[in-house]
Amino acid sequence: MLKHLPKSAMVAVLTFALAFTSVAATPNQARAADAEDVIGVLAGLAALYAIGRAIQDNNDDHRADPIRPRPGAGNGGHRGPRVAPARCFREFDTRNGVRRGYGARCMQNNVRRPGLLPPECIRQVQTYRGTRNLYGGRCLVQNGWHREAGWRH
Repeated sequence: MLKHLPKSAMVAVLTFALAFTSVAATPNQARAADAEDVIGVLAGLAALYAIGRAIQDNNDDHRADPIRPRPGAGNGGHRGPRVAPARCFREFDTRNGVRRGYGARCMQNNVRRPGLLPPECIRQVQTYRGTRNLYGGRCLVQNGWHREAGWRH
């Protein structure tokens, strides 16, 4: 139950418990502290420390390890080739002639790992039908991407 509480909540619970145990004594029960009382308080503090360490160690064990690229895996730790789908290839007529590239939205929706798409390859193209975002084909190839089989241009 306690392992799901954040550390600040755990400290608050333990502090509250300690405060209540010290206030619970009535004046009739109050007496001079002797060696047994001091030993009992120290044992209680040691137990609280041990419980806190156990909870912290348990939380440390459940933290996810960062993902590290495997040596020799290539492609920045990604297995398999990065493939630009042929269906995302587009040609647009512009004032400066025909512009070719891979539609940005199509690529984001159709590649296996869109987070690996290089942002430096996005180009804005002014067409007769408005602004379009394309990934440049050469730029993708320079960043480790391959054209899908069946690509004809």
